[in-house]
Amino acid sequence: MKLNQHTRVSILVIIVAALLLELNTIVDFVSTRRSFNEQLTVKAQRDLNESHRIARIKEEVENAVAAALPEIERQADEVDIDTLRQVLRQLSLSQPQIVGVTVGFVPGKAAHGAVGGAAIKSQQAGQDATGGEGLFGLYLYENGDDMGGDKSMRLVEQRLDIDYTQRPWYARALQSNGYWSEPYEGSYTFLLMCSYSLPVRNAAGQKVAVLAADVPLRELSQMAAQFYDNQQRAALRNGLLHLFGLLLLGFIVVRAVAHLRRLQAVNAEKERIAGELRVAHDIQQSMIPKTFPGFPERDDVELYATLTPAREVGGDFYDFLIHDDRLIFCIGDVTGKGVPAALLMTVMRSLFRTEAGREAENGGAATLSQHTGQTTGQAAAIVARMNALLCEEQSSGYFVTMFVGVLHLTTGALDYCNAGHEQPTLGGIPLDIKHNLPVGALPTWHYEGQQARLHAGDTLFLYTDGLNEARDRHERPLSRRHVLQLARQSSALSPRQLVELMGNAVLRHTGSAEQSDDITLMAIRWHGGNTLTLRTDGGDLHQLEAFVEAVGNRAHLSDHETPRLRLAVEEAVTNVIRHAHATSIRLDSEVRDGVLHVTLTDDGQPFDPTQAPDVDTTVPADQRVEGGLGILFMRRMSDALTYRREGERNVLTIKKEISI
Repeated sequence: MKLNQHTRVSILVIIVAALLLELNTIVDFVSTRRSFNEQLTVKAQRDLNESHRIARIKEEVENAVAAALPEIERQADEVDIDTLRQVLRQLSLSQPQIVGVTVGFVPGKAAHGAVGGAAIKSQQAGQDATGGEGLFGLYLYENGDDMGGDKSMRLVEQRLDIDYTQRPWYARALQSNGYWSEPYEGSYTFLLMCSYSLPVRNAAGQKVAVLAADVPLRELSQMAAQFYDNQQRAALRNGLLHLFGLLLLGFIVVRAVAHLRRLQAVNAEKERIAGELRVAHDIQQSMIPKTFPGFPERDDVELYATLTPAREVGGDFYDFLIHDDRLIFCIGDVTGKGVPAALLMTVMRSLFRTEAGREAENGGAATLSQHTGQTTGQAAAIVARMNALLCEEQSSGYFVTMFVGVLHLTTGALDYCNAGHEQPTLGGIPLDIKHNLPVGALPTWHYEGQQARLHAGDTLFLYTDGLNEARDRHERPLSRRHVLQLARQSSALSPRQLVELMGNAVLRHTGSAEQSDDITLMAIRWHGGNTLTLRTDGGDLHQLEAFVEAVGNRAHLSDHETPRLRLAVEEAVTNVIRHAHATSIRLDSEVRDGVLHVTLTDDGQPFDPTQAPDVDTTVPADQRVEGGLGILFMRRMSDALTYRREGERNVLTIKKEISI
């Protein structure tokens, strides 16, 4: 039978369509498999390879430093600067990853040797090279951020003109046999750095110096950007293939079974990727504090927090630490989800640790902004420095909402800075916040801090937007109004109970709906401080009123007795400053057998106010001997006064009976 032209064309179209269908199926399978392999390579395998690379670099740096150590130890008792300079230069050139090397001697060891040897010799300068106060260190580093070209031509030598003995790379190395520092901003480059250091021993086995090598972490931000670009290209390619498949939908019915079998292989690949992401989840979760109570040895503060990621890895984080009776804490939310947000989350957590530690060492003094010239509070200073570092190190467009707080545990004073984050509650009431930009949004933004006062028993509740934006299967959010209502009704609960209540409220609202965003909850309750240390130069005296008020509240003194106690304590402090000439006063409070004891211990001259005679108030004021009224007030406003001299200190106790 002879086929007509139309039939032949139709058959030809069907054959071509069938061939295209088969080709599309093959291409679809290969592309899908390749796509998932790329996802695996970028999301999981690259992370694993990066871990191996970091481990390799770590091993190479450690080996290089260890190889240079014997040459330095051979001259530990009698240091020759020229030989030392040559060893440091060879160490820097031996590894491309090393951008700086340092040797710092134990004070006095460089000048006199570990066992009384000769002084340092220098073939180029016949002068004492130890610097001031017995410190001597030599620093060799690459000049500039451009790490290309001949490395030997860029090496710059510099004497250490700072007290390096308190730096972690030096102090920790003397306590161990090898120490890797946490990331920090390099002094000669804007890159994040890590340092590896080893102790140097002399012939007698004494530790006389520390040898350290600097390694940059400049690739961290580039990894996230490259990972995102790979995802976008893979998504575009897969989208075009799927569109082409839809156009041939009518021809793929006969190939459905074979296609499903191929999809089973793809699902197996997905399961493998999911397994790798679960490992990444466990690693990320291990970076967040999870041991509660966080400070079991303290009875003045209680803290509890949880983090529930929407995916295997997420961008929410929280952290906290205590330094010198100050609780420094933060909660944050990185824009986006998945691996890029998780990578930035690890960077932010490290930045917070670094800057919080720096602020703690600074003693909480006001900080001058580099961009505006204005002074900022403690929390605002931490946020400002984190913003500057993040803007310098990343250009991927990500930013982070944050709330950073510094709670003074002796007085309940709270210094805080809100960077575009959700509004916390204090005692169930929304905390007043200023609308600063998120961290990483604008490098020149001036972050404004704020202050608040916590009373004994107050709870500060913080959360990320995953809480109020949690949606049910009808896409209805839990809402900020409902969160505030729950916080107001539950302000008497403990931090753990409050966090668990909010978590259960999310589960009840969302039901079977999939979690769409990370949820982080944190609650902090201040129980009031039992101890306060005052400097008598006036810098701390403003804390006295809040301390006595907190002591009275904890002891359940009446509204009438608390002001009387405050007057007695203030007069006692004034008399110690005026008559004992003390430079420091410590106040301790405790309740024993129904009596509140407030004890003042000072380092002043012997002064016993209990031996002072009472002022005769019947005599006109202009005829009385000046002085004595303060001690009279102390006696009348308290139930008993006791004094004793312990060594070089005055100990005065004010007693107040507690009415039941």
